[in-house]
Amino acid sequence: MRIRTRFNIVPTRVKTWVNRFLTAATFFQTCNESEGGKREVYKKDDVLMVLDVEQFIVVTAYQYNPFDKTSGLSDDMKKLLRPSLKRIIGQQHINLRDKLDGLMLDLQLNYQSFQTHPQSMTDLQKYLATIAEINKQIADSQALIENVHNLIK
Repeated sequence: MRIRTRFNIVPTRVKTWVNRFLTAATFFQTCNESEGGKREVYKKDDVLMVLDVEQFIVVTAYQYNPFDKTSGLSDDMKKLLRPSLKRIIGQQHINLRDKLDGLMLDLQLNYQSFQTHPQSMTDLQKYLATIAEINKQIADSQALIENVHNLIK
C-alpha cells in the first residue's frame, strides 16, 4: 500500500516495480528493529526500501533525502540557513541568465553562419556544440538549485 501511494504505482504493477527496484538497488544499511527480525535497507537513486530479510518481505519504501535532520541539519539550523540559501538560488538564476545571454548570441551567430553555408560541417558542428553547451549550463544550474532546495525543505 505504501509503495502504491508514495510512488503512484498502479496495484497490478507493484510487484514488477519492487522486482526491478531490487534488481538495480544497492545495499544501504542494516537496521536491527526492536520488533524482531533483521532488516536491511536498499537504495536506488533517491528511493530507500526496507526489507525484513528473515521473513523475506518488503516492510516499506520511501524517498531518501540525505539533507534531512538525520544528516546533521536540525530544523533550527535549516531556518537559519534558509535566507542565505534563497539568495544563493537567486544568484544562480542571475548567473545562468548571464551565461545564456552570451551563449544565445553565439547560437544565433553560429546558426546564421550555418544558414549561409548549409553544407559546412564546421559550421554545423559549432552550432551543435553551442546547443550542447546551453543544455549543459541549464542542467548544471538546475542540479545546483535542486541541491540547495533539498537543504531547505
